[in-house]
Parts: sequence; C-alpha cells; structure tokens
Amino acid sequence: MALDTTKVLLPKEVATVITQTAKDTSTIAALSPSEPQLFLDKDYMVFTGNSEAEVVAEGAQKSSYDESLTQVVGKRFKVVTTTRVTSELQWADEDSQLEIIDSIQRDQAQALGRVLDYVVYHAFDPKKKAKLEGFTALDDTAVAVTATDDRVADIDALAEAVNDRYDINGLALSKTMANELRKIRVPSTGQRFYPEIPLNLQVGQLEGVPAATSGTVNGRLITDTPTNVLAFMGDFSLIRWGMVRDIYSEIIQYGDPDQTGADLKAHNQIAYRTEAMYSYAILDPKGIAVLKTAAKPTGKEGK
Repeated sequence: MALDTTKVLLPKEVATVITQTAKDTSTIAALSPSEPQLFLDKDYMVFTGNSEAEVVAEGAQKSSYDESLTQVVGKRFKVVTTTRVTSELQWADEDSQLEIIDSIQRDQAQALGRVLDYVVYHAFDPKKKAKLEGFTALDDTAVAVTATDDRVADIDALAEAVNDRYDINGLALSKTMANELRKIRVPSTGQRFYPEIPLNLQVGQLEGVPAATSGTVNGRLITDTPTNVLAFMGDFSLIRWGMVRDIYSEIIQYGDPDQTGADLKAHNQIAYRTEAMYSYAILDPKGIAVLKTAAKPTGKEGK
C-alpha cells in the first residue's frame, strides 16, 4: 500500500491526542487552560479591579473609583517539526505504517509542547538554539527571587513575591528543583517533606497547588547562557495561549524540506512534517514570580 503524501488537516480526535500529549511536556499547557485564538495578534484589555464596596450613611454622598485599562497585545508564532525516515515506510503494510506514524506524531507532539514553554519562558527557539527577536521572556519580566541554600524557604519566598492581587494557582518546576525538593526530609522523623513528589518528578500538586515539572523550565537546551531558573509560581491564568489554527501534517518525498543539505530522494528518505500556529499573551508578569540561582549552574539539567 502506497503512503498518501497529501497535506492533510488532522482528524479532530488525532489533533486532540497530539494536544494532550503536548501537555505532558509543557508546564504552561498543564497549568494554564488554552483558548481558541483568531488569526491575528489578539489585543487583551487588562482591568486592574481595585474597587471596594463602600458603607454609605443615609443621605451621604457616594464615591467612586477611577479605573485604567492596560492593553496587552498577544504574539503569534508558527512551529514546524520535521522527521526524516527511510522511504521503505511507503511500502510497509498498513499496520506497520500506522504504528510508525503514531510514534512520529507522539514525538512531534512532545516537541510542540516544549516549544510553547521555551518561547514564553525564555523567548528561545529550541531547534535553532537562538534567542527570538521581538519576543520578551517571562524569566526577564516576572518578579525575581534569588534562590538560597534552603529550598523550603525558597518556596515560601516565591509565594510572598507574587503580587497579592493574584491567586497562586500554578507552580512550574525544573527537574533540578523538583529533585532537590523530593530529597528534603523532616529531621525529627526522616519522612519526606514533600511526599507528593514521586521518583519520576512529575508533580501533580505541591502544598495544594497544581504543579508541573519539565526541563523546559530552566531551559535545558539553552547552552550559550544558562537561565539559572529553578521555578515559576503564580497566577498561571495570566498566561493566555491557544492554537490559532488546526494542526496540519504532510509527508514529503522530494527536496530538502528541513534545509539539512541532504536531498530526500537521493538518500532514500521521506519526511513527516507537522505544523501548528500558537498565540499567547502574558497579561501581567508581576502576577508570577521566578526563582533563580545567583551563580551560574555548572552542569546540564535533564529533559
């Protein structure tokens, strides 16, 4: 059976699986609900909400509040992931094709999740390993907290740093931070201080707050200048994001679609490509705190 090479809109159920898989590698997707986006740089009007109810005596004058609206413009960015495989896939039986394509889609979905964190947290392209021009990194604009030698105290300091207008509803941990927290024990009993952190470090909650762990938080692929980031904490509903359009996939048989210098036909290869378009906005970075080490780390953190 020959493989269909037409560019196709993925069926809704397949696209949903890809989106769900992306949540496994993106802390933002896990902690901040997505919403549909228009094919535009969406404008958000941020209302500060400073009013308080007033107790008014009979016949007394009623006062009011003057409120200002802040405009935040969302950013769009297109993401593409291309996987090369041997052209012999075209002649495999249908079950084998589906199994291999399923593996490729799963791998690409994880990449689509990671890139969302890299762009929002670090304004970084993980494939090119370069800073993105025209993007502002959350690790530069969030409320900065310098890490100490006491990780329990660091968690408390993060909570105190979040602007009190906002609720703390999310905690994104680097794997280094999650591992350090997992190893802390209560001196008098030897029990773990944070028993909710499992061996695989995939935290669901920490101290009653939704939490997620990923190597994207510290930016493990950023090799030129370490971010020193250990964690983000705050109101993750301030991060608005979503897919601008449906997810498309195609199988490419000719040319050099990923600019590697190797022609597909000449190397008996085909390429499987998935494309998506994100849009996001951070309504108020001061509603999120970032924990950073003062000194540059000496080793690489895990994925």
